[in-house]
Amino acid sequence: MFGMMDEERRIEVKRLREVERLTMRQIAEKLGMSRKTVQRTLHGPGVRKPRKPLIIAPYERLIAEWYAATPALMAIQVLNRLRGYGYTGGYGAVKEATLKYRKKKPEAFFELEFLPGEEAQVDWMEWKVGPTPVYGFVYILAWSRYAVLHFYPRHSLEFFLDGHIRAFHRVGGVAHRHRYDNLRSVVLRRYPEPKYNPAFLDFARHYGFSLQACNVARGNEKGRVERLIRDVKAFLRVTPVASLQELNARVFSFEKERNSRSHRTTKRPPSEMLAEEKLRPLPRIDARPYRSLPASVSKTAFVEFDTNRYSVPSSYAGAEAVILALPDTVEVLVRGRRVATHPRLFIRNGKSELPSQREGLLNRSPRSKFQRIYELISGLGPEVKVFLENAQAEGEDPLQAAYVMFRHLRGLCVETLLSAVREANALNVHKIKFIRSLLESPGAKTPPEVRPQDARLLEIAYETRSLDDYDDFT
Repeated sequence: MFGMMDEERRIEVKRLREVERLTMRQIAEKLGMSRKTVQRTLHGPGVRKPRKPLIIAPYERLIAEWYAATPALMAIQVLNRLRGYGYTGGYGAVKEATLKYRKKKPEAFFELEFLPGEEAQVDWMEWKVGPTPVYGFVYILAWSRYAVLHFYPRHSLEFFLDGHIRAFHRVGGVAHRHRYDNLRSVVLRRYPEPKYNPAFLDFARHYGFSLQACNVARGNEKGRVERLIRDVKAFLRVTPVASLQELNARVFSFEKERNSRSHRTTKRPPSEMLAEEKLRPLPRIDARPYRSLPASVSKTAFVEFDTNRYSVPSSYAGAEAVILALPDTVEVLVRGRRVATHPRLFIRNGKSELPSQREGLLNRSPRSKFQRIYELISGLGPEVKVFLENAQAEGEDPLQAAYVMFRHLRGLCVETLLSAVREANALNVHKIKFIRSLLESPGAKTPPEVRPQDARLLEIAYETRSLDDYDDFT
């Protein structure tokens, strides 16, 4: 380009640059040239600004040696190693320099084969019901491909155990080995040697199966459950649900249909092959699916778990306790004794308070006793609050009505009281006498006489025998 330019134009470029002090962009616009052409005109062809050496260049030999020894190194791991050798550059330079080593190579795997009852593969999957995340327990028998699915609001240990128990009963036994990835409910530490969760080891010992943890980043080792998760997600993408209960109902239908359909590999339905699985028998008593956590009882006689507060009897205020978190309930133990059981809350900053646990505090503050009882009773459920408000509108004393309910709770469970209140609301009867009539058990009645249709049966005489006669049969 420069060789074809006439001398006059070259002189004009230099004049504009040296005399007029124009920039290269301004010269290019004025003469209709590109900036590179202007630059070559001023500095001559082939003259370029020398490139600054890369900051990572001195470390390229080290990087090559590291990847020769460990091909699976990540760029961030290389960066951390280089810091020890005085590297002061950023992550971007390391990422670019290691790109040629980190290119994924085509992978090929042996097809895994299993004997009947040999292995089950287990994993979690995550989904969303609206904005709320839920977690699916996914279980599949490796030989028959029989699948069990169930979704939970959390994915902590107690739900993991409950999912196993549900699957064991659904398939009618226990596979000899169970394969997992490195989720924390199973594996606490992978290196230098696997360390399994002690609580899950006890669970596995109870049911008599062995554990097999996959190698890190080797999802192909549990390919059957990974494929099942992919199929479940494909089904849920076109199956909108509004609640966790509806999700489990839809997934159960999917599971039933999948288990009764011929599998693409075995050419047989998993439900048919399940009968041929050689599973271990279930123990007579199931393990309890719980997670144990230490806790302290506050001065107001509450323990906190998962941001929610649960009441304990006021006499245990300030004591050290243990919380047993189960899938549906929360139990509180003090000195090994269960002192409270609550339905589990799946909200944030909620409170579950049992009125029967507050009698000691009420006796210490008689002035506010009836008002506090009213607050406790009305907090049992919306149906109680509706009953008390309607009772007040019909001339009843709501404090006295709440006190009557409170006294009945000494010998009844909360659900029995709530059932009576619901019945009263349904009949539009808001009198505490009606609640009392439902809760107070009637006196013992003489059972009606039962006589056989054939009266002659009453006239049969039996010859009595001495107990010594039975010794001859032993």
